[in-house]
Amino acid sequence: MKTSLLILVALTAIISPTFSQDIFINKDTLINNTWKIPSGAIIKFGSKGHISGTGTIRGGIIDASLEQWIFDTTLTIIPEGTYGKDFSAKWFGAGRVKDNSNALQKGINTVLANNETLRNFYIPKGTYNYGTPLIIANTYKGQYSGSTIHMYGETSFWDCCSGTTLRYMSTGGFALGLQLNKGTEINNLAITGQFKSPGGTDTAYYNTPFEKYTDANGKCGDYYFGIVIDYDGSKNVGGSTGVKIHDVSVSNFTIDYMVSPNGKTFNADILLFENIKCGDAKVGFASGQAQEKGNVIRGIYSWGSIHTLISIGHYGKSQAGYYTIDGGNIAGRCIRLFDISQSGWYATSISNLYSESIASIGNLYSQIPTSVSNCNFHFLYAKVIGRQTILNSNNDKIKFSNCIFRYYGSKEDMKFAGYATYDNCFFSGTVVK
Repeated sequence: MKTSLLILVALTAIISPTFSQDIFINKDTLINNTWKIPSGAIIKFGSKGHISGTGTIRGGIIDASLEQWIFDTTLTIIPEGTYGKDFSAKWFGAGRVKDNSNALQKGINTVLANNETLRNFYIPKGTYNYGTPLIIANTYKGQYSGSTIHMYGETSFWDCCSGTTLRYMSTGGFALGLQLNKGTEINNLAITGQFKSPGGTDTAYYNTPFEKYTDANGKCGDYYFGIVIDYDGSKNVGGSTGVKIHDVSVSNFTIDYMVSPNGKTFNADILLFENIKCGDAKVGFASGQAQEKGNVIRGIYSWGSIHTLISIGHYGKSQAGYYTIDGGNIAGRCIRLFDISQSGWYATSISNLYSESIASIGNLYSQIPTSVSNCNFHFLYAKVIGRQTILNSNNDKIKFSNCIFRYYGSKEDMKFAGYATYDNCFFSGTVVK
C-alpha cells in the first residue's frame, strides 16, 4: 500500500466528532474500524472515490453520483442521510458484477436498517442479473417485524428491456419477496425469469389443461414466482398492509405476481397493484390468503402466453380475499381469464376488462354477490380450437352487467355451464347451457 493511502486512512479514521467538516473521498480508501462522522458533515465522493474494508461508517450525509460504485458490500453503512433523496443500488456495485444478488440485497438491507434517515432505494437504468432471491423483510427477536421501503427504477410498465431490468437467473424460488411489509412501494421495474410458456399451434395450445401448462424447458417448477408478498409463515401469521406495486412488468415465471403461498399468514390488506404487466406465465396473478380486504388490481395488461390471468382461492390457505379488479387489456395467448373460488363474506368485483383471442372466461364460483360489469370478451373460433365452455359458474348471484360476449363475425352457439345472471348483455350467438 502506498504511503499516501496509509496517511489518508489514518486521517479519516480519527476525525474528531466535536466539530462539523465535510469530507472528500477522491481515491481508494480502506476502513476496517468504526469511522464516526460528525453530525451534519457531508461525505463527498470524487469521480474516483471508493471505500473498501470491513469496517463501519456511522453518520455523515452521502453525496455521490447515483451511477458510482462507492462502497464495498463488506462495509456497514449507517448514514445520517443522503444529499439527494435516493440511496442508489450502484453505490454497492450493482451493475458492475456478474451476479448482482449481494450488491442489490446489501442496498435493500441498508435502507431497511436506517429507515429513520433512508427510505428510497433507487436502481438506475440497466440490466441486473442475479441468482439469489431479493428479500424485503426485517426480523426482531425471531419474529418478522414491519418493513417499509420505496424501491424503484426507470422502466415504464410496458417497457421490458430499455429501462431497469432485474433478471432472475435461477429456476426456483422467487425473484423479489416482501414479508410483513407496511407501506412499501415498488414501481418502474421490469422483472424477468426463466419460465418459458409452451408453444404449438392454436389448436393444441388452447386445449392445454392447467396441470399440463408447464415450463417448455422443463426447468421451472410450480414454486417459481416473480413478486411474492408474504412468502413465509414460519415466524408469525400477520400479513402485509398498504403495499403499492405500480408501473411494473413481470414476466417468465410460473406465477408472475403471488400473494401468500405459505398457507399460514392472514390479513394482507389494502394492497394496490396498478398498471401492472403480466408476461409469459402459467398464472399472471394469484392469491389465496385468508381475510384479505380492500385489495385492488387497477390496470392489468397481458399480451403474452399465459394460461390463467387471475387465480384467487386456490393457493396458500385457499381462501378468497376481497379484490376489486378494474381495467385491463388482455390479448396474446391467454387461455382463460379467471379461476376464482370464494366463500364467506369476501367478494370479488370485476369491471372494464377488454380481452380478445381467449378460449374462455374460466371459472367463477361464489356464494355471495359477485359483480362483472362493462367487460368485452372476444373468443377464438370453435373451428380453430374446438368448442369450449365459455364460463363455468355456480350461482345466480354472479351477475354480468353491460358485457359483450362475442365471436368475431360469427353467430356460432355459445356454451355456458352453471348459473349466473345477465343484465343488458350482448351475445353474438345463441346461448346453450
